[in-house]
Amino acid sequence: MKFVYILEMMIQTIDGVLNEPIGAFTEEEEADKWLEECKKCFSNKTTAFSILPIEMDTKPPLLEITSEISEKNIGYQLTELYNQGIFEQMVELDGSFSYQIKNKYKSCMEKVISNRFKKGK
Repeated sequence: MKFVYILEMMIQTIDGVLNEPIGAFTEEEEADKWLEECKKCFSNKTTAFSILPIEMDTKPPLLEITSEISEKNIGYQLTELYNQGIFEQMVELDGSFSYQIKNKYKSCMEKVISNRFKKGK
């Protein structure tokens, strides 16, 4: 695995925190050296520094985490709806399972979905 070490400066502003990459290094020791130099030059309560190790030529970690959370979140929500009795499990002719919204919930779900599309959400 090949990593790049990004030296990042974080500045507290009125609107929030501004993150600015200020250096990229192939060796962690080199990044640490410059981190210490930056801390000496900018020692105040509104500025902080960190090193982000990023694996090169791979999917960005943020996308990996986001897709995992999204998959777990949708699965969890569907399981909760099933546990609450909103879906019923069907066995198809080929032996596979499918899930359908029970009739008593269909009109409510149609209204919710219809309203979301009308609002452009």
